[in-house]
Amino acid sequence: MALHLSWLATAVHTTHDDRDDVVGRGEIDIVHDQHLAITEARLGADVGLPGGFGASLVLPLRLTATTIDYYDAAGVAVALTTPGIHHRDETVAGLGDPMVLGGYGRVLGAWRVAGRAGVTVPLGRTEADPFARGAQGLAHQHIQLGTGTVNPVLTLEASRSVGRWRVGGFGFTQQTLYANGEGYQAGDRYAAGASARRSVGARWTLRGGAEVQAETAERWGGVVPTDDGNQGRLDAMLAAGATWNASPRLALDLGVKVPVVTRVVGGQLAMPAIVELGVAWTFGGAARADAHDDAHDDEHDDEHDHGDHDHGDHGDGDHDHGGEDAHAHDAHDAHDAHDAHDAHDHVADAPPPVADGLDIADIPEPAPGQALAPVAGKVTIVDVWATWCAPCQTLAPILVDLVRAQPDRLALRRVDVSRSDAWTIPLPYVVVFDAAGRKVLEVEAGDDLDALVARVRAAVAPPRPSAPTPGPPAAARPQRPPPKRPPPKRPARVSITVTEAGFQPADATVPVGAPVVLVFERTTARTCATEVVMTVAGRRIVQPLPLNQAVEVPVTFPTAGTVTYACGMDMIRGTITAR
Repeated sequence: MALHLSWLATAVHTTHDDRDDVVGRGEIDIVHDQHLAITEARLGADVGLPGGFGASLVLPLRLTATTIDYYDAAGVAVALTTPGIHHRDETVAGLGDPMVLGGYGRVLGAWRVAGRAGVTVPLGRTEADPFARGAQGLAHQHIQLGTGTVNPVLTLEASRSVGRWRVGGFGFTQQTLYANGEGYQAGDRYAAGASARRSVGARWTLRGGAEVQAETAERWGGVVPTDDGNQGRLDAMLAAGATWNASPRLALDLGVKVPVVTRVVGGQLAMPAIVELGVAWTFGGAARADAHDDAHDDEHDDEHDHGDHDHGDHGDGDHDHGGEDAHAHDAHDAHDAHDAHDAHDHVADAPPPVADGLDIADIPEPAPGQALAPVAGKVTIVDVWATWCAPCQTLAPILVDLVRAQPDRLALRRVDVSRSDAWTIPLPYVVVFDAAGRKVLEVEAGDDLDALVARVRAAVAPPRPSAPTPGPPAAARPQRPPPKRPPPKRPARVSITVTEAGFQPADATVPVGAPVVLVFERTTARTCATEVVMTVAGRRIVQPLPLNQAVEVPVTFPTAGTVTYACGMDMIRGTITAR
């Protein structure tokens, strides 16, 4: 489970002309000079459920502070005979409409896709018809903290890894199907956009993108106001942000959006920028990993990338309309609600399996012009792979099995080019050398992985034994018994149970540099931990956890430190400390 708290803010200055009754001067032309500070705090809770499902709740708290001054045509401050009818110095604050969402996500090839649907709950305060009250000369309020209606919400998202980047797009809509008891029907909201993000170092994730937000006109009594109010708008925005993973449990976020194109109908505010600060806290089991262990996102999501898709950040019109559509923040609540169960691509980003005891090793990418080196005296398979290459994940265990079948004859060397800017050959890419160091096969998969596997199997097949040549019998000579070798040291075993409360124990300690067998056993179906995901020495391991079955994960922790493992949805976590 994850909790996230975010705070959005924008400040707006607007002026408009009017004609009103001024103290001591009668009815004259004046200028309304208005300042607004529009803020919203959002508390969200996300719960990952088994089978790729999730649920979210978002509670918005809104605050709009406005001040007003009046000037004549010469710029001299004046006072109205009846102030406070349209504008006043005031602060309006309260709960907005909460949003309840259910979602489902899965990995399709190289893509992660997700959909969420839900409703807004009409708990935010609404006001009486401001246009009718204004026509009667009565003080009125345009700021609506909620809509007063139950509104369906739908989001669709897709993302994938492209080299060292995570790219994706989204679509969002919130529909208002009927008017509330005051005759108010908020406009429908839409948003769509694209973003890219990547990890920088162990703790940072940077992102950038663009999106378009649109809103249809509001209605009062079934009529769209023509003299004031929200009559529809469209904004195109550029967005940027950064997430800092302060600890395994805590992530801090800063996001900025700048409108580059704004088209409005009626009196509405133009926002210079929207700033969002966010904090996310994850619990339920052990802590969340870093920047998602960061080959995580090259990518996560992020993280918790609050502000990454903050849909619907519209501010509004002259007569305190900056608050009127403060409830427009509902729109991006829907997308922020996805952060915690970004099931985020752990399946597609799995590295080759660990295979202790075999002649299998990871080697660095060769420098330009440098040849791949075979292992002396052995048939050597060189496997070039990347985390974003889905066929590579299928091929990896097949190559390990080939080496396991001929452990004294075969060696496997793996080259990770996930972060390489120089590698250009399509993946998977495999080279086979014979025992004399001669290259006997060089092949890339293209669209036919089965054909690649067949060619590799043929290249590493053991030679057929030749018929023995008869000769004179050898003289019998005494045979010395082979020297006794000490039995190999058995690897340490650490048992971890998956319960409804999470991984038990949530923290374990193992020896550094020695083989370890992690034994996971899932004892409940009421958990999202149907698989375990971890990254060791830059390589990601994904292991399914069938119900009531002990599953062994052999691994070696080469350096001292703490590694975080998690369920496939990154909701339940544990830590392993190597000392």
